[in-house]
Amino acid sequence: MELVGPAVSEGDHGVHVVPRPDGSVREVAVPDLFFSTTDRKGVIDGANAVFCHYAQYTMDEILRQPHNLIRHPDMPGGAFQIMWDLLLSGRPMAAYVKNLAHDGVAYWVFATVTPLGDGFLSVRSRPCRTDLWQAADSLYQKVLPMELAARSAGASRVATAKLGVAALAEGIGGLGFPGYEDFIRLAVPAEVAARRELTRWTDPDPRDPVSGPMHDMLAGAIAVDRTLDNQMAGLDELDTLSTKLAEQSDQTEASIARLRAAVSAAVAASGEVAATEPVLGRVVGPLSAISQWLAEAMEDLRHRLDDVRGRIGELRLRIALARLHDEQLGEFARELAAGDAPERAPLYIQELALALEETATTAAREVMVTNEGLRTLAQDLVEVEREMRTFQRQLATWRLLIPRYRLSQRLDPFTEPIDAQLKSGLRQVAAVRHLADQCLAASKPFDSGPMSAALHAVKAARASVREFAHQDLSSVSWLAASAT
Repeated sequence: MELVGPAVSEGDHGVHVVPRPDGSVREVAVPDLFFSTTDRKGVIDGANAVFCHYAQYTMDEILRQPHNLIRHPDMPGGAFQIMWDLLLSGRPMAAYVKNLAHDGVAYWVFATVTPLGDGFLSVRSRPCRTDLWQAADSLYQKVLPMELAARSAGASRVATAKLGVAALAEGIGGLGFPGYEDFIRLAVPAEVAARRELTRWTDPDPRDPVSGPMHDMLAGAIAVDRTLDNQMAGLDELDTLSTKLAEQSDQTEASIARLRAAVSAAVAASGEVAATEPVLGRVVGPLSAISQWLAEAMEDLRHRLDDVRGRIGELRLRIALARLHDEQLGEFARELAAGDAPERAPLYIQELALALEETATTAAREVMVTNEGLRTLAQDLVEVEREMRTFQRQLATWRLLIPRYRLSQRLDPFTEPIDAQLKSGLRQVAAVRHLADQCLAASKPFDSGPMSAALHAVKAARASVREFAHQDLSSVSWLAASAT
C-alpha cells in the first residue's frame, strides 16, 4: 500500500522527479511477492529487490523517501485516508492498488499493510481475484472524478480525502459490504486462497539454501505453512456456518414479530370469552411471560450471532495474513541466500520473522477465541430452543381449548397468527437446535503445539541472524555464502 503519511512531504526526504504515466501496464508475475517497511509517517526504511524491480528504483533511491514515490494519479486519496485511519487504530489494511513505476509504467498489486513495531509492513502480490480487483478499479474510477472536482472547486486535501472516504464507503456498501473492514475480511482470504491455487512457494526451489541461518529460517517458515494449512482446513466449514448464522440473525426480527402477534391474538381471544370460558385466560397467562422472555433472549441472541460471525471473519483474515507473511519470509530467505538481497537484508529478515511470529500468534489466539465463542453461542441456542419448545407446547395447549369448548366459530378471527406461529415455530425450533449442533461441531479442540514448535524454529533462526549481526558477520555476502 502506498503509505502516504500526512506529516511527510517530498521536500523532507530529497527531491525526486515525479514520473508521468505513459499509459502502459506491467503485470506482476504470479510467484513474485514483495514488501516494504516504513516508519509511522510512511517513510520507506526497507524493501526487497522484487519491490525495486517493479518500482524501477534502486534501493538507494527509495530509502528514506515517502511511499507516495510510487503513487499513481489514478488512485483516489480517500483510499489512503481509510488506510491511515485503520493503521493508526492498530488495524490491518488491504486494498487493490495501482502503482506508478519510475519509468512511467503502471502496475497493479494487492497490498496488505499491518502494524510492525514502530512502523508498518506492506506485502504485495499480483491480484488473483479478478472479480474483486475489477470491482475496486470501477469504484476508484467513480470516486476519483469527485475528488478532482472538489479540489478544482477549492476544497482542501483533507476535505477532499474525507469526501473520497464517504464515496468509497457508499460504493463498498453497494457491493454488499457493511463497511470497508468487511471487504478486507473477505478480500484477504480470497486473494490468499486464489494465489495458493496458482503457485506453491513451499515446493523445492533452485535457490533453496542447504545449510546456515537461511536454511533454518526457510525450514521454519515451511513448518509454519504446514500448521497454517491445518488451520485453513476448517475455514470452509466456518465460512458455511457464518452464512447460516447470518441467516438466523436476519430471521430474528420476523420471528419475534410472529411470536408477539400470536400471543396478542391469544390474549385478545381469551378476553373475548373470559366471562364464559376463563380457562383460556388461565392458560394464556404463562404464555405471555414465556413469550416476553423469548423475545428478549432472541434479540440478545441476534447480537451474539453477529459477534460470532465477526469473530469467524477476523479469524479467516488473521490466518490469511499469517500465510502471506510466512510466504514473504520464506521467499526473502531465498533471495538472501542467493545473494539477491540488499545490504540491510539481515535486519529486514529479522523484521519479517517478527511479523510472522506476531501474525501467527494472533491467528492462534483468534482460533481459541472463536472456538470459545462458538461453544458459548451453542449453549445460548440450546437454552432458547428449550424455551421455544415450552412456548410451542403451551400455545398448542391453548389452541386445543378452542374446539374443546366449541369456540371455533366465535374465535376464528383470532386464530390465523396463532396457527402461523404453531407451524413456523416447529421449523424454527429444529433450525435453532441444528445450528447449536453445528456450532459445537465447529468448535474443535485446538492443539497449539505444532504452531509453537514451528514458530520456535523461526525465532531460533532469527536469533542466529541477530547474533551474527552483533559479531559483524551478518553481511549479505556472508549469509549467502553460509547457505551454500
